[in-house]
Amino acid sequence: MENINWLQMLKYQQEFHRLSRALLSQSQKQTLTTSERELLARLYIKPEDSTPLALSRSSGMKKESVSRCLKSLFEKGYITKEKHPRDERSYKLRLTEVGQNELRQNYMAILQPFYDLRRKMGSEFDTLFNAIIKISENIK
Repeated sequence: MENINWLQMLKYQQEFHRLSRALLSQSQKQTLTTSERELLARLYIKPEDSTPLALSRSSGMKKESVSRCLKSLFEKGYITKEKHPRDERSYKLRLTEVGQNELRQNYMAILQPFYDLRRKMGSEFDTLFNAIIKISENIK
């Protein structure tokens, strides 16, 4: 394997961030931040991982960032908190009906850039995201 210098790696890192920002910011309503949307989606897709710590681990976000997002989501009425039955210091989170509706109304805006890119790239899109998944698994 060739040795890539740090300037090239820095360019790769910048391109990765540019791609992420472009995909996540296109056509989105601004009622939620990208992080808030991600946490809502994670609560919807995997409700059993509904503690702040589990959300931090699965999303890769810092606990402090997760806490700020959850506070905002709670204030907007998108989630509820329930004491965790086995850990008094923690709590479980649940999407409210309002939170589910917000997620449903916005999911196409969130996913549309990905659908557009997949149409343009064809099978290379799947190859790219299979590589991204493999990279994520190796980082953990």
